Amino acid sequence: MSNLSREQSLHLVRDRLKERGDMPIFSASVNRVHVVGSDPDADAMALSVEILKDANLTTKVLKLANSPLYNRGLGKIGNLSRAVVVLGFDTVRSVVLTLRLLDSFQQQFPGIDMTGMLVNAFLSAGFVRGISTKAGVKDIEQAYICGLLHNLGEVVVAYTLPEQFRQIKELQRTEDLPRVVAEKRILGATLAELGQAVLSDWEFPHNVIKTLSEPNIGNGTRIRNQVELTAALAGLSNQTMDLLYAETPNTQKTLAELNYELSRVSGVKQEEISAALEHSFKQSCELAQSYGLSKKHLTPRLRAEGDDGLEKLARQFSFYASNEITTPEPEQDKIVEKRATEIAGDEKQLATAVAADSAAAVAEKRVAASSADPNLLLGILFEISSLMAQKSHVNTILGKVLEGMHRGVGFDRAVLCLLNPDHTRYTARMAAGDNVEPLKAYLDFAVKPQRDLFSKIIMEGTELLVSDINEGGWRQQLPTDFGEKTGSKSFILGAFRGKSRPIGIFYADKALSGAAISAEDCRSFMQLVTQAQLALQMR
Repeated sequence: MSNLSREQSLHLVRDRLKERGDMPIFSASVNRVHVVGSDPDADAMALSVEILKDANLTTKVLKLANSPLYNRGLGKIGNLSRAVVVLGFDTVRSVVLTLRLLDSFQQQFPGIDMTGMLVNAFLSAGFVRGISTKAGVKDIEQAYICGLLHNLGEVVVAYTLPEQFRQIKELQRTEDLPRVVAEKRILGATLAELGQAVLSDWEFPHNVIKTLSEPNIGNGTRIRNQVELTAALAGLSNQTMDLLYAETPNTQKTLAELNYELSRVSGVKQEEISAALEHSFKQSCELAQSYGLSKKHLTPRLRAEGDDGLEKLARQFSFYASNEITTPEPEQDKIVEKRATEIAGDEKQLATAVAADSAAAVAEKRVAASSADPNLLLGILFEISSLMAQKSHVNTILGKVLEGMHRGVGFDRAVLCLLNPDHTRYTARMAAGDNVEPLKAYLDFAVKPQRDLFSKIIMEGTELLVSDINEGGWRQQLPTDFGEKTGSKSFILGAFRGKSRPIGIFYADKALSGAAISAEDCRSFMQLVTQAQLALQMR
């Protein structure tokens, strides 16, 4: 393990940046900037919007605009739209076309997740922009850039000194060291310090360079000016992303503590802080889709530290990242608690509803379960609406909902688990699909919200897609024999809940066919869950 001094590390970083030319950017950035830059009707702001989607590309354009070749007595430029005007569209397009693309970096250093770093930078920047808008920051675009570049040192070192970067990560894992301690041991300096030195070489404005340092934002610290406010927002926003995504977060604070600090320094209410975080995350989902990035980069890590707020947010964001759909608005639920108890305990009628399926319907269900049939789904939704209008028994409607999940959406198996009257256990009561009996027999567990994923979804009234139980810490929240007993690697859950109390949970998978659960599958699944909720409202 090689240990360098600060001077040696900085010398190597500078030399390798000169040798390699430029840091990588997303492949899609080339095409997007080229198209917009070639549009005679486009203006500097339109081109700036595309450039701002990419952290390294933003850095390059600002660096060039501050170089002696283009910046002749114009002062430090920290605003991207101004940089585009100074450079001109043709220069910006040519700069982009000569940059090294992200794909080549990943092939050369497959052990370093540069894509993840850049996506996280974009998410942090959006978070800073959202809060800055509400906090009255004057230069919103520069605040966005400060959030985007706050972790530039990490990106630069990963690009120029990949071996040392991996050693830092290994030290954190094996010796449980704080990140800053590991950085200084390997590099003789922190990643932030090296990032600041690089920005200084590139002649960035001082107020942008300053934001790379972790701000002093203790409870007694006062924010004295816009520069300090922007620096505090950039630091806290990146700590939030670190908490959600980093293998070894560089913060000991909980999500609630970070939200409080963001609220304190910005003067923005905590609920607005949470809204800004959710909005920036949705924008990042859109970025991933348009850039062809893997959704796994947007899926937070699940941790076992007992931070309930963080865990709930991570599961919510996992659902967004996997599906690009929003949580349905809470329905006005008019069901009384008496009805919820009645449904939960009505095993006899549930069994009758399952047995009522005709032999022809059962045979039809076995045809290509993993293939969705939109026309059939539409017909089933119409049948559900008709049954509700006729005030049919709720169990008949729930059976039709499960049929829709299986035959219409294309899930191999769909199961409804219900809570017992005292909410101490949930048990599979109804199902549709192929070979569902073993799954029904298995899904019978005590309610333990602190230890069991199904229990959490039931009690919180949310939904969740687990794309792979072997990734992201999902196995820690499932029974140890779940994969073996269910044969399921991925599944989707939707809480079944009345206004006054939880009722149960819908489960669906494609374990038999092995097909992936698509975004459209999830939308249709949640549409059917909503229909089930409506059936309860009308009782």
